[in-house]
Amino acid sequence: MEKRIEVGYFLPCKVVVYEKEADVYIGILKPTVLIDFIKDDNLTMIAREVESTLKEVVDAAK
Repeated sequence: MEKRIEVGYFLPCKVVVYEKEADVYIGILKPTVLIDFIKDDNLTMIAREVESTLKEVVDAAK
């Protein structure tokens, strides 16, 4: 948020966990998609890092 205050609109990163027919699903909004609204290459790189970390966490939870 120090780089662009508008990023605050996308925080916190949403994580959805739900059960359907005895299976558990975990989903996230991709930070890279959200940050595209701002059109800032520096923030896109940060969003890629955040997205990678979130994917690792979701994959580890499966």
